Amino acid sequence: MSGQTYFITGANRGIGFELTKYLVALNPDNKIIATVRDISKATALKALSKNIVLFPLDLGSQKSIDAIPSELEKIGVDTIDVFVSNAAIADSYITVLECPKDKWLEHYKINVLAQILIFQKVYKAVAKSTTKKAVFISSGAGTLTAYIPTPMSAYGQSKAALNFSVIELSTELKSEGFTVVSIAPGIVSTDMGSHGFGIIKVNSPHLVESLSTLSLTPEQSGTAVGEIIESLTEEDNGKFINFDKNENPY
Repeated sequence: MSGQTYFITGANRGIGFELTKYLVALNPDNKIIATVRDISKATALKALSKNIVLFPLDLGSQKSIDAIPSELEKIGVDTIDVFVSNAAIADSYITVLECPKDKWLEHYKINVLAQILIFQKVYKAVAKSTTKKAVFISSGAGTLTAYIPTPMSAYGQSKAALNFSVIELSTELKSEGFTVVSIAPGIVSTDMGSHGFGIIKVNSPHLVESLSTLSLTPEQSGTAVGEIIESLTEEDNGKFINFDKNENPY
């Protein structure tokens, strides 16, 4: 079985690393363009497969984002079958009244604007594929109709804004045969997830028991996300899909 080419941001740890590991195990011929900020620190990622290409990318740098097309050309990639926007930040588990301007701007810059700008740079390569999947890793914190009553301010708002862009992209690209979705990977015991969960324990202790039952390891989450990605069809275009494969409300 011939493999596919995946472009995964933030592949060096957490969900991105486990998703990469899942895709390599699924088909050794899969090629993974794995973005990392510091290639020298990605030895474990590189060791997963000879078909993993380490790709330098800093979501906070416009220069780095602008260099994506030329970097793809350097490695001889002109077609991407599956784009996965995974890298993000979560550092605003405080109330709206307490959240300072710099945190609002930082979360919007990384979790929304960078995701869109990166996709703009890889769009032509994805459009050349017959698969045409664009996956944005979102969060249950980004839903408006099933709001989780705990302070998330800039983080929750950024994921809601990302979800809006997913809906818009799914409409704009439907006629081209794209499948554009958001995926909520669950409450995951990554460094970022554990930090946030610890703060939730303090701010909203009544939620801890119910949220604890939903906690996943990075491997469980990465595998769940991978299974969803592989099963996507054009009928899923525009959906917000939970890690358990159920559809989330926006």
